[in-house]
Amino acid sequence: MLDHLIRFSLKHRALVITTALLLLLLGARTGMTLPGEVLPDMTKPTGTVLTESPGLAPEEVETLVTRPLENALLGVGGLDRLRSNSDVGLSLVFVEFAWGTDI
Repeated sequence: MLDHLIRFSLKHRALVITTALLLLLLGARTGMTLPGEVLPDMTKPTGTVLTESPGLAPEEVETLVTRPLENALLGVGGLDRLRSNSDVGLSLVFVEFAWGTDI
């Protein structure tokens, strides 16, 4: 079979070269129109919940604000990771979802 392909290619050189050039040009055109990034965004879908509670100490912010928020967010579908940080009068909850989740 390979012998037949070689013989055909040698007999029809112009057809083989024309086909190769056509494929090369079509590939180059397709490559130029493809959207591409040098460094694609590889971050999962994320959300941040920032809550202010003026006058509360970090321990109070954690017990009164952060933990109830965490418990409420744990029931969200597609949740991959949940992180939180409590500071003076401020609660930050970072929610990371699985790939393909519509947030």
